[in-house]
Amino acid sequence: MILDNNWQEGHKLPPQRALAETLGVSRPTVREALVILETMGKVNIQPGKGVFLVTRAQEGLPAAPVTRFDRSFIAGKETQIFQFRHAIEPAIAALVALNATQAQIDDMAAMLDDMKQASVRGDVQHFAQLDFAFHTQMIEAANNPFFIEAMRPFFDLFSESQRLPFSNQEGLVDTMREHAALLEHLRSRNSHGARLAMEEHVVATAARAGVRISSW
Repeated sequence: MILDNNWQEGHKLPPQRALAETLGVSRPTVREALVILETMGKVNIQPGKGVFLVTRAQEGLPAAPVTRFDRSFIAGKETQIFQFRHAIEPAIAALVALNATQAQIDDMAAMLDDMKQASVRGDVQHFAQLDFAFHTQMIEAANNPFFIEAMRPFFDLFSESQRLPFSNQEGLVDTMREHAALLEHLRSRNSHGARLAMEEHVVATAARAGVRISSW
């Protein structure tokens, strides 16, 4: 679509709902594609403003390493990245419960449905991609631009840490259950419950990846 319309640098893409309708796909699929394009350095997602094609000046930023889907990319850093996530993500979840729009919560619910379908198909890779998209949507749904800017340098490490527990199909059911519990707290706008649910999820995700961290 970008090429066919000859959209130039800095162009603001249509809203995700409009893209989904035009392309005939679900909004979680659009969201996943935008996340991938952002990690490739092709678009810039600005919470509350939209998605923009990167400018030439922005293209000078380092691109995502081609090895980012290789476990060796974070070898030796597993404990640190999960400790980082354990410190940051529960706070984000609490803010999402307070600040997210209903449309953003609906998007996460739809993404969770797509994850269920990927689990049924046994498509572990797609499941992991949707899981990463779910968590990045959480960051955006906090509707605080400082979190996006703070997390952006760590997106590659963050993405790879999402894949560690999914080297096989074990853990998919537990991941779905934990996400569903988190989503219920978000729907009820229970900030404290969302914080605790995310904390439990990060600890459990780390355990499935062979990393032990303790709740604080």
